[in-house]
Amino acid sequence: MERRQRWASRRNTEAFQYSFGMRPRLRSRTDDLACIVLAAGGSRRLGRPKQLVRHRQRALLLRALDAAEAVAPGRVVVVLGADAPRFRSALRRAGSKAVTVTNSRWRQGLAGSLQAGLAATPSSARAVLVTLCDQPAVNAAVLGRLVDAWRCRPNVAAAARYAGGIGVPAVLPNKLRGQLRQLEGDVGARAILRALTEISAVEMPEAELDIDTARDLEKLASRGVRRH
Repeated sequence: MERRQRWASRRNTEAFQYSFGMRPRLRSRTDDLACIVLAAGGSRRLGRPKQLVRHRQRALLLRALDAAEAVAPGRVVVVLGADAPRFRSALRRAGSKAVTVTNSRWRQGLAGSLQAGLAATPSSARAVLVTLCDQPAVNAAVLGRLVDAWRCRPNVAAAARYAGGIGVPAVLPNKLRGQLRQLEGDVGARAILRALTEISAVEMPEAELDIDTARDLEKLASRGVRRH
């Protein structure tokens, strides 16, 4: 009896180790995940395009795209608005193959950008990862943690937890598309996330720093950021 209990315990441990070991392989299954990179804002408080602020020799827009492509290669949509021709040209020069869409209502807020991006994502995607272009510390490894959490419970949204709350980056299952389409004005995915009764929260202190003001640029400078 004791030997049987030891064997059962060992079998359970091995099953757990096997499941954990499979996680990197699960991360490579990207055909069921699309990504929307929101980059439509006019950077009014900063006074110049935040999308072109450089971090480690690369513009924030391109860094966000690099991270998105790492977790959802070939299934990335970049939503542009203010200065759209300029940014689209920058993406072409960088050799980006991401789909770009323009939110003509970008001045009205986040809802229109989310909906424009959502309309351009593949219908075969089971979920959409929503990320921003102005969170310089959110790289591919950080997004990978979020995607891993979603894959553990694919019917439940997975969202970043930082600064005492829940927000983007976030992976939103298809069942939330209807709610996303109903958003209006300057209301983004966070409003939907806060209303959910079940969510996979991923600690993400890297998302705390976003670029909105000159003060934020000073914080970036202290991390060795070169301004555009």
